[in-house]
Amino acid sequence: MPLLVSIIIPTYNSARFLPDAVSSAFAQTYPYLECIVVDDGSTDKTRDLLQQLLIRYPALKTAAKENGGPSSARNLGLRLCSGDLVSFLDADDVLLPDKIQRQINFMEEHLEVDFVYGDYLVVTETLKPIAIFSAELPRNLHPLDALCYRNWFNPLVPLIRRRVLDRVGEFDEELLVAEDWDYWIRCAKVVHMTHLDGAVAMYRQHPQQVHRDYAHMREACMRVVTKHFRQDGRRRRSAMAAIDLNDAKHCWKHSEYSASVLALMRYAVQDRFGLHTGGLWPQVTAMMQSQLKPL
Repeated sequence: MPLLVSIIIPTYNSARFLPDAVSSAFAQTYPYLECIVVDDGSTDKTRDLLQQLLIRYPALKTAAKENGGPSSARNLGLRLCSGDLVSFLDADDVLLPDKIQRQINFMEEHLEVDFVYGDYLVVTETLKPIAIFSAELPRNLHPLDALCYRNWFNPLVPLIRRRVLDRVGEFDEELLVAEDWDYWIRCAKVVHMTHLDGAVAMYRQHPQQVHRDYAHMREACMRVVTKHFRQDGRRRRSAMAAIDLNDAKHCWKHSEYSASVLALMRYAVQDRFGLHTGGLWPQVTAMMQSQLKPL
């Protein structure tokens, strides 16, 4: 019996992008799937648009709730879905047509794999590809060691067996950003993450993206670090070093030179005394720099 795949799309005020996301779900070459759109209290034309999409795609499933953030929207989708496997897709992103087919073929050939993820294209607001992002975790690191440095991939690239999600639990609804990073850390504690080379989706860049609010993102990242690594001194120091380095880059970009120097000093002190490296920091930073390749 074919495995059913559930594609869960949370949306909030993304009416202008949502048709692309939904159409990419129904354009999959793998036929055994369901698509669930969860409207997270949108105040734009999302409700009317969903009625139009239901006419175009009668198999589309929809749900609506009060605004609570992407975690709560994905959690509602998880409660409503029936799939043996789950793929997440944000409303402003797009799946490539063979995403599900490639990943499910791999999982059927490797029955021990419960979590497979691919790479993605970085595209403009009009879906023009500008770069490819290699999402592969460093092979010489335990996934938890890699994930303490950063979030390596977006929700649109994995395909995950439902039994893993049932074991990991729901997304943390107190996190309005960095919630996917938190979730991958939790997954890494219970399952091996397998990378399948090649782009499987398009990540759209546009001015309204939440991660562009650096202060908000940094605060959420600090909460994730505290949540998972508070009692793990080595990984906490690694995570803090990465945050310091990001602070320095952000402040320098925005001409906040004093703040940038202070962040670099914090990082340098950690680096000087080997508090976070374990001999691996140069390899990790090299990998991070080589992930994004212009087309």
